[in-house]
Amino acid sequence: MATSAEAPYLFSQEQIRSYLIRIALQPEESPEVELQTDTANHELLSKLMKHQISSVPFENLSLHYSIYPGVSLDVEEVYSKIVERKRGGYCMELNLLFGTVLRTLGYEVVSAGARVATPAGFGGWSHQVSLVRISGTIYAVDVGFGGSGPTRPLPLIDGRISKWGATDAEMRLTYKNDENSFVQGLWTYEHRISGSDEWRPMYCFGLTKFFAGDFEVMNFSVSNRKTSWFTRKILCALFIYDKTMDDIIGVRILDEKQFKERVQGTTVEASELKSEAERVSCLEKKFGLFLGQRDQASIKSTAAELS
Repeated sequence: MATSAEAPYLFSQEQIRSYLIRIALQPEESPEVELQTDTANHELLSKLMKHQISSVPFENLSLHYSIYPGVSLDVEEVYSKIVERKRGGYCMELNLLFGTVLRTLGYEVVSAGARVATPAGFGGWSHQVSLVRISGTIYAVDVGFGGSGPTRPLPLIDGRISKWGATDAEMRLTYKNDENSFVQGLWTYEHRISGSDEWRPMYCFGLTKFFAGDFEVMNFSVSNRKTSWFTRKILCALFIYDKTMDDIIGVRILDEKQFKERVQGTTVEASELKSEAERVSCLEKKFGLFLGQRDQASIKSTAAELS
């Protein structure tokens, strides 16, 4: 049984083809995606990333709409959940799946931990990113941060600004040395709504390789700790991909009972959901997530229930 983000586990060609269908990228549209070929390039990486973040939602429903709440980091279970059962997941699930796909296709990938920014500063290790090296350049790749997450691979170049999809928003990585000279510095992923807005730090990470046990500890904390918002509220986010522009143009977000859809900086839809029936309907229509009757019923009498 494979159980880690760093286990030497590779998907079969059939699994890769099913994955491509799941991310709305038909195999015949991407004949370059074959096992053991020299196609591990930046163009393919960017294509896969855009399609995954616009097809597989960031969501924590398994902690609320489930008879047995919990999140597994077994790579086979994650594949089954996301590809076969067409669900989403949160950072460690989504980046585990994507990282395994990339390794299968021949990419050099290292998984790393990240600290998410809070009003009081950066918290503890609670997020996962992938470091991908292509032709000597290291890229930060993240398909699991939600609405303000990166929309394309970001090279580890201090201060280089990239467009956040086909919008006015921007993103960048900045590097800061530690106050102790013998400790490695950290990279920070930053986002801003437009060129005239202030940069907002989202999370920071280093170049230390994280192993299975590291993510298991992080996952247990995020999915069980009473102070973790994942255990108290429901959040779902899905990027919007425009095929003509071949880029991300916006995002749909469900935050507890508030739904919002933004396209190229403009809110095109916003609503407040007043019942569980409305929220379940929103999850189906806006995010393609279908919950069985038993899972729907399991949220009753919990703090996250809408009543």
